[in-house]
Amino acid sequence: MKNSLFIIVFLWTTFLLAHGPNYNLAEDAKKRGDYKKAIFYTLKQLDLDFVAYGIDSKETIISFSKLGYYSEKLGKYEEALEYNIRALEIQNKLSKNNDATAATTYNNIGGIYSKLEKYDDALAYYFKSLELQKTIFGKDHRVAAVTYNNIAKVYRKQKNYQKALDYYHKTLKIRKETLGEDHYSTALAHSNIGLVYFKIKKYKEALNELEITLKIREKIFGEEHSITKKTQGNIDYLKKEMAKNGINSHQ
Repeated sequence: MKNSLFIIVFLWTTFLLAHGPNYNLAEDAKKRGDYKKAIFYTLKQLDLDFVAYGIDSKETIISFSKLGYYSEKLGKYEEALEYNIRALEIQNKLSKNNDATAATTYNNIGGIYSKLEKYDDALAYYFKSLELQKTIFGKDHRVAAVTYNNIAKVYRKQKNYQKALDYYHKTLKIRKETLGEDHYSTALAHSNIGLVYFKIKKYKEALNELEITLKIREKIFGEEHSITKKTQGNIDYLKKEMAKNGINSHQ
């Protein structure tokens, strides 16, 4: 679980240190789920950043990135996009070498474009993030699994199911190698692959992936957990669909 949490934190925040009292007040507001207040305090912090550190500083990167995150949480995607692009511009100005925080911001921007259903733009930024990640961390680092997953999700939304499968399989490969066969993130990768197989009516392949998912989730959460029951429900539904189409689910 720690490895997975590290990945999520990496991709949706920056590694930069907190600064200033308003930043801390914004973090407290975030913990309460009050993203409007979080934006209010972060804007105040940004004004102080401009005076104390200048427009192009690591501190303003933090504030712009946080404003992007909070705006996205409120569903203000255009504003979130503007803030993240501003953070990226400063990162690119300040960075002398390949920068992990820039890879994070590329990923954040890709996520916002995806929510705006601008899928080609989303893919462009995800691939930029992936390119940086490979340079910084090497090929098939566990961080890349999240980006591969994001790319696959966009292809799935575009109904480009073959490419979605390709990238979900890349995700699965890395998660099995870095997190293990029985990790909940590995189970999620199997589940996503099963979903795509179902979409293209490859029911036996879908059933196989969902049954693997179920075994992992039973091992982690137990048979009575809601996520385990949901997986079992998906399997039951799939078997009914197979029966309707004259496909033997026991072969």
